[in-house]
Amino acid sequence: MEQYLHQLLEQYQHLALLILFGLVFFESVAVLGLLLPGTALMFSFGLLIGSGQIGFWQACLVGAAAGILGDGLSYLAGRHFGPQLQRWSWLAKQQKQLDKVRVMLDKSVWVAIIAGRFIGPSRPLLPILSGMLRLPPSRYFPAAIVACSLWPVAYFLPGILAGVAWQLKGTNLSWFYLLLAGSIALALLSAWLIKGYLDPQPQAKNKRQPWLWSSLLSALLTAVCLFELSQHPATPIYLKQLSGLMF
Repeated sequence: MEQYLHQLLEQYQHLALLILFGLVFFESVAVLGLLLPGTALMFSFGLLIGSGQIGFWQACLVGAAAGILGDGLSYLAGRHFGPQLQRWSWLAKQQKQLDKVRVMLDKSVWVAIIAGRFIGPSRPLLPILSGMLRLPPSRYFPAAIVACSLWPVAYFLPGILAGVAWQLKGTNLSWFYLLLAGSIALALLSAWLIKGYLDPQPQAKNKRQPWLWSSLLSALLTAVCLFELSQHPATPIYLKQLSGLMF
């Protein structure tokens, strides 16, 4: 899919933003979004941004607009066709995921919509379920707009980091690539471990000690990688090119 996307964009580079709009829109629409590899697609566009083929803010605006439109249509479909959708056999098969989304909405609408936008399986289901549950538009759309505005930035970022790194020229770049990838991977691992340690579920309380030590070790390794990365001669050039894309 990624290789096909790259070939498509190379052939029709002037239509890159239009292609981005279409892919994000369909990825945001209920049901269709479950069939499209959204993370891989956004990473591919991030690579193009990082290599300077697409403007960062232009891509973010297009991605946000497409997401808002796709989520909005899904929400309205759920609101107007809720009873018919509840009898749909395919949707019934997604009951486990729907139950998770329903619990998230019951706890906090803002947290559910913003966090759900960043979770692959929940992303195309949360808007339509919000409509089916008759969540008022005044509560749904403000949170959805914020979520759709933040989502492209976060999902483009890994591809941008990789794209800028790939454009670097110089020696000893293999060590730089290893440190950069290691820092990102360890930072994500640390965040996941800290989340596990802070898990309020009763069944997790007796198992917090391993989470704590794992979190501390991962955070220490992340700090070491970041320090080594900051000392690498390619880092100032990398940061300059990265900031040039975004600002």
